[in-house]
Amino acid sequence: MKPYSILNNVIFLDIETTDTENKIIKICAVKIKNNIATEFSTLVNPNRLVSLSISQLLRGITQKELDSAPQLKEGIRKLVFFIEDFPVVYHTEIFEENMLKVDNEFLDLIELFAILFPELTEFNLQYILKKFINNYKEEDCRTVSYAEDIIMMVNYAISSFYYENGYSLPMTITELERWNWYKHLTKANMKDVKSFIESKPIEPENRFTEPYPVFALKDYEKLFEHEEIWRRKGRSYSLRPQQRDASKFIREGLEKGKITIMEAPTGLGKSMAYLLPASIYTYLKEEKVIISTNTKGLQNQLVEKDIPNLLEALNLKRDVSCTLIKGKSNYLCFERFGDIEYPNDMQTLIGYVYLKRLMVERGIGDAEEINPLIRERFNLDFLINQCNCDSELCEVGVCKYKDLCYYASKVQALKEAQIIVVNHSLLLKWPYKSAAPLENIVVDEAHNLTQEVYDAFESALLSNDFERSLKEIYNSAEKSGYLYYLSRRTKKDTLPLSEVESWIEQCINQTVNIKAAFENYIINSGISKDYNIKEHLNKSNPKIAGIVKYLEYLKENLGSLNINLEKAVSVLKDISNLEKDKRLKILIEKVEVINSYSKLLEDVIVQSEEGYCFYFEVDKHFKWWKISSIPLDVSGAFYEKVLSGAKSCVFISATLSTDKSYNSLKNTLGINIVKSQNKEIVEVAPIEPVFDYKGKSAIYAIENIDPNNTDTFSEEMKKFVIELLANVDGNIIILFTSRKRLETFKREATDNLKALGVSVVEGKKDIEKLRSREERYILLGSKGYFEGIDIPGDSMSTVILDKVPNINSKEPFYKSLIENQIERGKSYWQAYAKVNFPIVSIDLKQIYGRIIRTEYDYGALFIMSKFDSNNSTVKKLEDQLHGVPIIRKDGDEIFKDLKMRLIRWKQINLYKIMKEVKNFLKKAISEKKMLHNNMTLKEIEEFINEFMSLEYSKRNLKYDVNIYLVNGVNICINGETLKLNTANKIKITEYFKDII
Repeated sequence: MKPYSILNNVIFLDIETTDTENKIIKICAVKIKNNIATEFSTLVNPNRLVSLSISQLLRGITQKELDSAPQLKEGIRKLVFFIEDFPVVYHTEIFEENMLKVDNEFLDLIELFAILFPELTEFNLQYILKKFINNYKEEDCRTVSYAEDIIMMVNYAISSFYYENGYSLPMTITELERWNWYKHLTKANMKDVKSFIESKPIEPENRFTEPYPVFALKDYEKLFEHEEIWRRKGRSYSLRPQQRDASKFIREGLEKGKITIMEAPTGLGKSMAYLLPASIYTYLKEEKVIISTNTKGLQNQLVEKDIPNLLEALNLKRDVSCTLIKGKSNYLCFERFGDIEYPNDMQTLIGYVYLKRLMVERGIGDAEEINPLIRERFNLDFLINQCNCDSELCEVGVCKYKDLCYYASKVQALKEAQIIVVNHSLLLKWPYKSAAPLENIVVDEAHNLTQEVYDAFESALLSNDFERSLKEIYNSAEKSGYLYYLSRRTKKDTLPLSEVESWIEQCINQTVNIKAAFENYIINSGISKDYNIKEHLNKSNPKIAGIVKYLEYLKENLGSLNINLEKAVSVLKDISNLEKDKRLKILIEKVEVINSYSKLLEDVIVQSEEGYCFYFEVDKHFKWWKISSIPLDVSGAFYEKVLSGAKSCVFISATLSTDKSYNSLKNTLGINIVKSQNKEIVEVAPIEPVFDYKGKSAIYAIENIDPNNTDTFSEEMKKFVIELLANVDGNIIILFTSRKRLETFKREATDNLKALGVSVVEGKKDIEKLRSREERYILLGSKGYFEGIDIPGDSMSTVILDKVPNINSKEPFYKSLIENQIERGKSYWQAYAKVNFPIVSIDLKQIYGRIIRTEYDYGALFIMSKFDSNNSTVKKLEDQLHGVPIIRKDGDEIFKDLKMRLIRWKQINLYKIMKEVKNFLKKAISEKKMLHNNMTLKEIEEFINEFMSLEYSKRNLKYDVNIYLVNGVNICINGETLKLNTANKIKITEYFKDII
């Protein structure tokens, strides 16, 4: 049946590409002309061997057909003839309007969906299809690619939009009369719209409520033993004693006001270990609990999944509420939005209307929830910078928009919530003490806290930000700036506007002079510009005298600017009609920022205060420069900001101990200071791993490869990776401690890997590709970039590290820490080890932790450099790695060892799963025999393999039909038997012979 479209006289275009290379392999279109649909489809010759997805294979696309297909130029010629002069609706990101070289109107679906449904967080085709087409499944693909699906999706989307707006356009949309989608929306047939709405099936409401089991909340961690609590609604559950025991420590810490430090390994279920006692405690004691994490992913998981599920299980959803709050600058301000000058150009206007619909009609004011693609497409950063809550002087209580303000609603939720989720950075500032005092704190991902504390107490001047701050104060040329606006609201001629503008101009000129001084220093010193340049800013170094001189000039200019700004603010404060003007409050705040810059310049120039690291950083292309001051001891500052008023605090992470103790954490964060408050510090001994790290993983230290010779190393590493790909299944992560080695390896290996059908990818957007079984990927990144990556199963069971991630002793901050230890009497190597080991220990454990995420996972970490067992640091690192075998051999010997271990790891999973499913399988075979009046042995074997394949899939594993057992000990994979003994081969069905 031909598709029907609400939109008439348009073309719906779909361009299909390969997943890995974005090579066009098929062009499809549906033309709706006078309400009659006509289809167009052509394959395109990619002129190379390509990887096809399963959905493309299901549609009958084969490499043979592609090889005989027309060239892209011919396909486009046919398409241009087909589309005539009709508007073209498209979604594919690879499509560019100039590709067709026609004058047709182009209608971007992403643009349409963002404006109609600004609350959407994803805009990829599969997400939108599933969102707007009931029960959509990708495998139900049409013969004409996705073009027919897109028509149906647009039908449902436009119908839903009109339905929720009373079958009329809201006023915000009418502001977009010049928008190319506007006339098509207004031409939609309301009769068709209503018929589509009526055709949507209504999901039956599930009125059955499963009864809650009887239990006592005061039992706290004993509730983990009540399986009926956790198995409601068909959820699976098994008691983990380590989780229960960890929860007991956390509960005791809350009840008795202790500081608890705990390393809880992956698989323990640490989130639930602290959420259960926290939820019950806050309910029974009516005290708030603040949970701080490092990553957005964990924050979202807690708020959207873990906490709601727990509160539901404990029947506390009506009694305990949870909220997530961020720094004020993440939220959009109604008042500031109203002050934005109405845009004239269409692109900015679309972004303006998008934000208005998001804030006013959807009630969403969190800028972080806006999809990055939409931010870029609508030039939203320009608008968001004008309307975010950037002032700490914002007074929610007196704001005229407080009933609409998203930020005000978050502050109110903060006051009412019992559980509050934040990130480490906000915890260290915590501007909400009046609404939620820091009483009971849980710091998850606590291993990241040390670096966050140093970052929080760092003072920095970044040239780009500095110049922007100056222009935000006064810019007469662009008729902008807070002082400029306020000056227009008063007739006072006593404002020193010309003086302010003159000093702002001189300050900006000095930033240019400073940049030139940095550039001159770097060139004359022969410093490599492969990376950003980062060095100590030591005033006693004669080579940087020129830099210091211009920093002094900038300080003097800032001093003169500050005098005139203070004079201007004093005048404005006396004007009654400006008393409640928010811009005056923001101006005062901007002046305070300028004052802080003056203080930093003074500190950097004089350097009279000991215990600080002063350094500079310069962009390798000289686009910006930065000066900074970091305290080397943050213990007192952290204690004062966080711990001094806390009743209880838990520090927890999967990787927290170093050298089997928490001394590094305690010393850095000043945790020992709480003893003066008579608080008890409980250091929970690192809990034994939940998973069988020792039995199901290995670390291989590759001998005879030197990472210090980048070119030779990359060539040898390429050869090793290619051989490794032939020995392991699935995708691989390669982590580098050096950006130069990463880039050199990428340049060296990409083409060779592509020839093998393996794609090299980078970036967070590519992480999900590691779950793929259809294609093979190698994901490149820095040593810390992929921390938190969670890929369960065997689609990714291999991680490669270029070398042990020791700190760079030349990096200014680490260098200062080492020198600080030397001043206390330590030798250089003692000082280096004291600074280095806590960092490298946690980094290596985090990297290793990417491998095993569930009880069925297995895999190997390869270290492509000397991991010398005689080295004292390496010996200590080995003790931190759960007894995992470390194999130090050359490449050939490593692959022999790896082959045996892979077989054994798969064998362990096979035995484990067979044991788990044996009773279920017995019942299933019995039922199938009854249904089919007995079965042949071949049919039983096929059924068992299908059954096992499904069970493997549930565990994120791939089942191979050609797995055999050899005497219950050895295993044969794909017909190749590892001959560890001379036992006979036994088919997997033999294991189940007693139930067949």
